[in-house]
Amino acid sequence: MTNTTVRIIVGVTGIPLIILLSVAGNIYFLVFCAVISFLCMNEFYNLFEKSGSRLMQWFGGISVHKSVFLSVSSLIVINFYYERVNYVLILYFLMFVYLIVDEIFKYQKHFDAIGTWMLSIVYISTPFGLLSLMGSDKFKALFGANYALLLLIFVWTSDTFAFFGGRLFGKHKMAERVSPKKTWEGSAIGFAFTIIASVIVWALLRGTDTIFHFLAIGVITGVFAQIGDLFESHLKRMVKVKDSSNFIPGHGGFLDRFDSILFAVPAVYIYLYIKSII
Repeated sequence: MTNTTVRIIVGVTGIPLIILLSVAGNIYFLVFCAVISFLCMNEFYNLFEKSGSRLMQWFGGISVHKSVFLSVSSLIVINFYYERVNYVLILYFLMFVYLIVDEIFKYQKHFDAIGTWMLSIVYISTPFGLLSLMGSDKFKALFGANYALLLLIFVWTSDTFAFFGGRLFGKHKMAERVSPKKTWEGSAIGFAFTIIASVIVWALLRGTDTIFHFLAIGVITGVFAQIGDLFESHLKRMVKVKDSSNFIPGHGGFLDRFDSILFAVPAVYIYLYIKSII
């Protein structure tokens, strides 16, 4: 089988399960988000191990540092779900102090490792925490829709049509230095179909909000999903690897599969929050 065929088979079998969990929401979806966040975080650290950087000394194997970071990352997701933002801030601060104190007393000159961990919680733990919150009954009741499910659908639409649109019609490279196969044509097709998906969702959920609201969600997702995809490609290009792992046949790793979500979720959450207070 070709890589594209395997990619389709895995998508067809995996997507229904994720949809089921997002519809069930609450604790079921929280567990899903916490597990995927843990796996993405692990792959994120492994990228830097493969690069041969000094992070190997901190995050390699089952080191204490890596175990602590992955555990705290999962706690951050859980606290976002329960809307304990004050606890999240405490975890951010305690981990930052932990890293600084270790640096001071061991004098390892690992400031790149400190920056990597701080990036990882913003890049991975926080978006999955917000996504788990969007899947809660309280959030659905407050905003009138299951935005966790809608975001997943919009991101999948963007990724799928950008991929196949680029393969069929792509001629002009978008960011060749970062991702040689991505094209402006593919990007435009992915964006266009995300907008179409937002109109379809509005038609199905008519009465919950205006078409302009769903168009805004579609535009935000269409833009930030592709930024997330390019950013992860940039990370892999930096450390000279093709995929974050080979765990998912045809798709690479978990970080490869969920990279677009990581930028789209915070962007949509910010939009919903601003809209709710205006």
